Amino acid sequence: MNSLVDKAVVARIDRSLERSRVYGLLAIGLGFPDLESHAGFSDGRLIIEMQQALEVCMPDLADYFSEQISPRLKLTCSFEDFEALFLTAFEINTPVPSAALYEGVHVQQSNRPALILELKGFYRNFGLIMDARGNELEDTLTAELEFMHFLTAKQAQAELEGLPPNAYQRAQRDFLERHLVVWLPLVRAEVNAKVTTQFFVALTDLAEKFAEADLQEILREIDS
Repeated sequence: MNSLVDKAVVARIDRSLERSRVYGLLAIGLGFPDLESHAGFSDGRLIIEMQQALEVCMPDLADYFSEQISPRLKLTCSFEDFEALFLTAFEINTPVPSAALYEGVHVQQSNRPALILELKGFYRNFGLIMDARGNELEDTLTAELEFMHFLTAKQAQAELEGLPPNAYQRAQRDFLERHLVVWLPLVRAEVNAKVTTQFFVALTDLAEKFAEADLQEILREIDS
């Protein structure tokens, strides 16, 4: 019995680590471009990492990724062109309106300060604050994806150290239910309507599907 329990724990740790990897890669792909991320999606390294991670943590989504998402993630443009595509897609509203990667633009528009305070509370509960030098608000998509990247890694660390993972599991459930699973469908719809760069269309599609599937997985873990 102990052997079976140990195998189940090891499998859950592996899934948590790979879930963390997926959230981290989504944050990289949907964050402001840098030379390293551009290189990783140009040579295919980050695409392979995402495929391998999904095969471990979300095998039902791995085939969809391979067939529908992966072909659109390979960059063939220069870094300067990629940066310009990001700005057009999400920042400058020219020559066409841009899509918004801020939760407060999609939900709670009339009370965004309360949303920001709630997100700050989530982050501070785990000792995290936004880097003031980055000029980013707490409701950016990258910040929320990075928070899930952090929580899933902490769950794996707790289990590796023989500690209960419950607090991290509940935090993931609550954060997904209250935030990412609520507004990612709205982001995906707006990106589909406004953005022509298939790299970003594919990543927002994946982010929506992964967050929803991940929530269902967490609920199963909590109930088991």
